[in-house]
Amino acid sequence: MAAGAKTIVISDVHMSNGAKYSWFLPPSPGNVTAMLNNFRDDGSVEELVILGDLFDLWLYPLNVVPSTISQIIQANLLITEALRRCVQNIPNMYYIAGNHDMGVQQDDLRPFDYDGKRITLILPEDYNANPKYQNLRHFEHGHAVDMFNAPDDSGDTIGGYPLGYFITRLIATAEDQSAVWQALKGLIEGHAATHKAMGPAAFAIPSLGSYLVETIITLLEKLAQVHDNTPIRFSEPGLDERFTVGDIKNHYGSLSIRWLAQYLTEFPERMLVGFRSNGLNWYANKLLCENRALKVMLMGHTHHAEPAVAPQGSRYFNDGCWCIPGALGHGDPTPSYVEIIGDSAKVIPWL
Repeated sequence: MAAGAKTIVISDVHMSNGAKYSWFLPPSPGNVTAMLNNFRDDGSVEELVILGDLFDLWLYPLNVVPSTISQIIQANLLITEALRRCVQNIPNMYYIAGNHDMGVQQDDLRPFDYDGKRITLILPEDYNANPKYQNLRHFEHGHAVDMFNAPDDSGDTIGGYPLGYFITRLIATAEDQSAVWQALKGLIEGHAATHKAMGPAAFAIPSLGSYLVETIITLLEKLAQVHDNTPIRFSEPGLDERFTVGDIKNHYGSLSIRWLAQYLTEFPERMLVGFRSNGLNWYANKLLCENRALKVMLMGHTHHAEPAVAPQGSRYFNDGCWCIPGALGHGDPTPSYVEIIGDSAKVIPWL
């Protein structure tokens, strides 16, 4: 990259359909549009990376068919046009998927194409291995180390969705999302503390896996005022109304046992990734210790910018969020992005 050229990284826009349960409510749409137009007009921006959760395909009440990416794009035409102009003016644009948009495909991004140029959907490992960066960067959304939100290929799922998808659907169903989130956070923190205290002894109690899922779903049922027989709407016709809330309890029972077996010493941290403002710091520190040559480690997912005030020599950054953080009672009140010039990065608040 040319001297002074900028890489801009944003994530966690959670663009949706504008319904009251959405996290993408005013002033978020206006902020995102203005931010994109600013990058479009900045001739020093050589690269724009969308680090996941641009689209929100998860946050919908159980009785609502989730919006598709196409429908979300049509509901946000100002942002669509702003992204197309970025594609026109910025030499390189990349999209690394998060958890709320883990199903995104390259064809889904075609509405942003401009005169043969496009936003390129890319895996974290492919971006990080780009010879241009000489393996000195590590970008990922962050959900891959989150027990509840990582892709789940165990075969013990509904529709291939991780458990976090159904947790999110139940939260969206509740009238007071913030109250539900805080109750769930307390429950998970309690379980994490128990596992941490038990250590290897937890292996002797395999039923803890099913118990955890049943406890979580039962709590959310009560707070969302639904029951085991409540049907779940899906955007996929083959799944729509074929499953109920009770069916969730019959799946995912192996989740915590599998993660405990694989990540014994890190298990509490992996359980709490999505519930702490600094939930990815342990993972960043681990990777930075394993690869001391890394210049910039960057993630999203937690909705908190890290570090808020960067000490000299910082190498891990989180770009915060562009959605309404108050919906869950967490997240930064000010949207932000990360700007990288050479080997130096900084978090920049938008407002």
